[in-house]
Amino acid sequence: MSNILIVSDIHGHFKQFEELLTYWNQEDTLVILGDLIDRGPDSLKVIEKVIELKQIYEDKVIFVKGNHEEMLLNFLNNPIEKQEHYYKNGGQETIQSLLVHLPNDIADQTYTEQANEIKQHYQAQLAFLESAPTFQIIGNVLCTHAGFNSQFATLEETTERDYIWIRKHYETINKTPYINVFGHTPVTYIHESNDVWVSEDKRYIAIDGGCYMSGQLNAVLLNQQGEVLYVYKVQY
Repeated sequence: MSNILIVSDIHGHFKQFEELLTYWNQEDTLVILGDLIDRGPDSLKVIEKVIELKQIYEDKVIFVKGNHEEMLLNFLNNPIEKQEHYYKNGGQETIQSLLVHLPNDIADQTYTEQANEIKQHYQAQLAFLESAPTFQIIGNVLCTHAGFNSQFATLEETTERDYIWIRKHYETINKTPYINVFGHTPVTYIHESNDVWVSEDKRYIAIDGGCYMSGQLNAVLLNQQGEVLYVYKVQY
């Protein structure tokens, strides 16, 4: 039974992601909990690396959608309405990384024209982001970008939006059968450190090192019972 290496919130920091991958034993399952993009300099490179890994290792690589993937897709489908919100949350860096491979004059076009060009040129990459699941269960481990609706003992009450947007769910006792590993909320907001946080009852594990703020990208190695075997971190 393979172990699980989980990373989240790469936010375009390709070099840190590549370094973390050196710790991955390909016999183990690699799970990436969303937010490949935005804020950092190399969002496109991160997307294409994850796609490459998925093509090579198939079921050994799992990508779970984050809220920044949703914001990108929403912007591309409705650029006039969504541009301000998306750019305020680091979207401009992603769009710039996508425009680099398009004709130079596209930078002078409207957001709508740019969005149409991006959708046409990056169909495979965008389809990959669009089709990603919002959660994954492996053994006793519930992998989510943001979390789940912890008011309930089952997952049926959790919406797709909860899985990628919810906050502070970890402040309520986890009544599900699963140990929840999540990103989305930088751990420094939970325990004033950039290191992985594990709740006292070991039912929640938060791994977002706030790479775009702190320069630290975390990963945690678990067995399928949800026990932490090792914690990795990469810094600038």
